[in-house]
Amino acid sequence: MEKKSLKIAIIAPPFTTIPPKGHGGTERIVYEMVEGFKKRGHQVTLFGAGKCKTSAKFIQIFKKTIEERKNNIDFIESFRPYRLETAYLSKIMEELIKKRQNFDVIFNHSKNNYLFLPLSHFVKLPIINILHLPLFKEAEEFYSKFKNANVVTVSNNQRKGFPKIRYLATIYNGINTKKFQLTEKPKNYFLFLGAMGPHKNPKDAIMAAKKAGVKLILAGGKIRGPYFPEEIFPLIDGEKIRYIGEVRNENIKINLLRNAKALLFPIKWPEPFGLVIIEAMACGTPVIAYANGAIPEVIENKKTGFIVKNVSEMVEAIKRIDEIDRRKCREKVEKNFSVKKMVDEYEKIAFNS
Repeated sequence: MEKKSLKIAIIAPPFTTIPPKGHGGTERIVYEMVEGFKKRGHQVTLFGAGKCKTSAKFIQIFKKTIEERKNNIDFIESFRPYRLETAYLSKIMEELIKKRQNFDVIFNHSKNNYLFLPLSHFVKLPIINILHLPLFKEAEEFYSKFKNANVVTVSNNQRKGFPKIRYLATIYNGINTKKFQLTEKPKNYFLFLGAMGPHKNPKDAIMAAKKAGVKLILAGGKIRGPYFPEEIFPLIDGEKIRYIGEVRNENIKINLLRNAKALLFPIKWPEPFGLVIIEAMACGTPVIAYANGAIPEVIENKKTGFIVKNVSEMVEAIKRIDEIDRRKCREKVEKNFSVKKMVDEYEKIAFNS
């Protein structure tokens, strides 16, 4: 029996466009979900900010994304981005109440998606709340009050310490593996790709590379001050340790990933998933990471990379990196972290909601 076409609403965060240019892991997942649902014949409406380019019907809530307002006078007030986000979400709530007859299900990717929980009483529609960030106790208390909270985590680790919530599913993020080419013979450098902040911890990547005597390229935006100028910049020598800034061109980013001997990922925070990990592995590039957050769910230790505890262990893993079969890295992503698998699981939820 042929499945019916669903009318699906998808709420994107307001920080950057869909698809994103440069950083924006959540926005990449939103884009792949939109296109995946459309290819399956569903009617998709995307709520977003800026000039989003997808095959869905687009409802533009704000003309500019929050990222596009960076240099605006609005940002004289440091709290303005948060106020903009709540204004954006409030406008979406108003739109959903007016247009509730137009949808069968709503997928909510907003950072503060618990704000939509009371809305379910008004729209009488299933709202699937996808968590892309770590939970905290106050959010758990609020989610737990709603039997229809419909919470989806992107890793099992996100749930640890928060047992009161009625979780709907864990659905791992997925990527379009066709965009990432397997490279079995990389160039002679290691890579750090991510925000230049203490939670992503580029400093340990630099220290490990220096002690191992290998070349390291650092790429990434979201420079955090005073951390970057005080802790990172003095360690960059332009030869062994190079910083190339944020990479906004997708092809350049993929070439960096596929030609690296390994991606160094010494995170200090409870990483909810780590999209760049599967992007690297899709290229055949193994990952050396600290075992925080979802890392043990994504990396298979000694098979698709190394899970280590500190700089010394990272140095030893760098020396052993040729033991990893790069084809196994690619196979792991194709089997577990493809867009098809991700959209399959979200589609099941949509039909069963």
